[in-house]
Amino acid sequence: MRLQHRLALVLTALVVATGIAAVGPASTAAAAAPTTGRFTPLDTTRVWSGSVPTTATVIPIAGHGGVPANATAVVVNVEVENPTAAGTARVTPAGVSSGVTSQAFRKGQTVSALQTVRLVGGKVQVQLSAGKATVYLDVSGYYANGSGATFTPLNAARVFNQKVGTTPTKVPLAGRAGIPSTATAVAVNTEVGTPSANGYVRVTPAGKDATVAAQVFTKGTTISNLVIVKLVGGAAQVKVSSGTATVFMDVAGYYANTSTGSVYVPVNPVRAASTSLTTTPRTIRLSGTAGVPGTATAIVATATTTTAKTTASSYLRFTPSGQDPQVATQVLGAGQTLSNAVMTKLVGSTVDRRAQAKVSVGTASLTVDVAGYFMDGSSGSGFGADVSWPQGGSSASYPKNQAFGIVGVNNGLATTTNPYLAQQLAWAKTSAGGTSQPKTQLYVNTANPGQYFADNPTVPRTSWPTSNVDPGGTKVPASASGNPYGTCVAGTAALTSTQCSWMYGWNRAYEDAKTRGVTSPGSYRWWLDAETDGSWQKTTTLNRATLEGMTAYFVSLGATVGVYSSPAEWSTLFGVVPASSRLYTLPTWRAIGTATAASAQAACSAAPYVAGGRTTMVQYVTGSTDNVVSCV
Repeated sequence: MRLQHRLALVLTALVVATGIAAVGPASTAAAAAPTTGRFTPLDTTRVWSGSVPTTATVIPIAGHGGVPANATAVVVNVEVENPTAAGTARVTPAGVSSGVTSQAFRKGQTVSALQTVRLVGGKVQVQLSAGKATVYLDVSGYYANGSGATFTPLNAARVFNQKVGTTPTKVPLAGRAGIPSTATAVAVNTEVGTPSANGYVRVTPAGKDATVAAQVFTKGTTISNLVIVKLVGGAAQVKVSSGTATVFMDVAGYYANTSTGSVYVPVNPVRAASTSLTTTPRTIRLSGTAGVPGTATAIVATATTTTAKTTASSYLRFTPSGQDPQVATQVLGAGQTLSNAVMTKLVGSTVDRRAQAKVSVGTASLTVDVAGYFMDGSSGSGFGADVSWPQGGSSASYPKNQAFGIVGVNNGLATTTNPYLAQQLAWAKTSAGGTSQPKTQLYVNTANPGQYFADNPTVPRTSWPTSNVDPGGTKVPASASGNPYGTCVAGTAALTSTQCSWMYGWNRAYEDAKTRGVTSPGSYRWWLDAETDGSWQKTTTLNRATLEGMTAYFVSLGATVGVYSSPAEWSTLFGVVPASSRLYTLPTWRAIGTATAASAQAACSAAPYVAGGRTTMVQYVTGSTDNVVSCV
């Protein structure tokens, strides 16, 4: 079944006569859980500074500022000083060019913003969209597998509101707004209100006065920024470099050395939402976008309000869905473009987890670019896996910790049975869940050998229908509710007819549901695996008719159906599916071959194979393992 792991089959005349389909997945290793991480806070430390142009500057982070070699992601404050042109700074994993915005700035404007960035080889990269600027990177923590703290997202709540000056002010946080005494660090949105002078604010662990800036401000201009800060004795501290300002802190969540919180999954930055905002809260679905699974408890993202639609001085609130506290994620001036990091709890079911956003005045345009998400590790990996006959009957060869399992019903051919089906169904039923995907699903091989039979008249045609009577002896009516193309008949011409192509699909689905050993076949989702190394007709219309017949039979049992293929293979075999086809609304399981979890998550945004459906899963290969990302 899988692009990189097809097994060679001897295509004898007898094999072809029974109807060839693509072979099943040949992966044998355990399903790879997503790269998860526990957090270790650090005393904020500068790890790099230098001039950055429009070409990518790769910056080693691991080995600097306390970040170890095994870190999977880093929390870093990025300051862009005196840019020579208006534009955006993009901070991404090394080698990953992305069109998403990390922070926006005007010519000559120094800005500072927090970023959480996946590390590739211990490195990140920075580039500007225009001009050049001096960039400073100050690290405040990192994620790594194994030891460290988990994250517990909280409803946004104010934990500090006080005028501060150039002398550090202690900020007790443990015991407030749900932050426990065991917290090792907190994520707080920090607003500096009406500062009396130009300067910058420093938010650091209590007793630590690092010479780094959490954010830069100008006299009289209120700004807001996310800060992740280590706690010492349950407290942080804050000061400004000059003058005074009122500082507000709104908690987004806390870290603690416990197994009950959520672990972090970094991804390559990808756009998850683009919408317009008013003063009425708008909910924004984030599960199923940018590869965020239903197990996600919170997201890490950049929220950018764009210039054209900002009509008045205002502020953005980006909060958990259903929560409308009086906190400002970002303060906006009329006509400004601003970017801020957000860490926001997601609320809702595993099918539909959301945040919400609004502005306090006027309207604005908002984009949300996801850099990662937190998930409850106890609910499984959040990724699915599939198995079939190549894995054999030993449970030791089956993936572990899968959120959902997909089992191949056939033994590599459309007319055969997987001899290990019972054991593998039992494996799938142990799936942890936690996504909107059914925990146990099935896939079947597909083919249409009519043209082969026409070209090889001496080959037995026992699998090819000669009437509208299925293998169970039931006559399928030639009607809109039965075979929409009419009645299949015997004869050479019928080998390339839509009537018999549709009936061939109906018969294969009948056998898959009734003769392979599947109990309660109507209770499953059935995926139709369609690949070019099977036996197919020369025209897309005939090939579509076969899948339409299969779909009709499974739906008649009460089952749901989807289509699996790679983009190129689908186009070759089936072309553009018209709205009149029964396939038009089917979901897509997209195959992208050898790839990373990040690229599979990004592929969730790809167009479905049929315009009336949507991409609900993406399969990618790592080594000999097939992994499945849920997109919904």
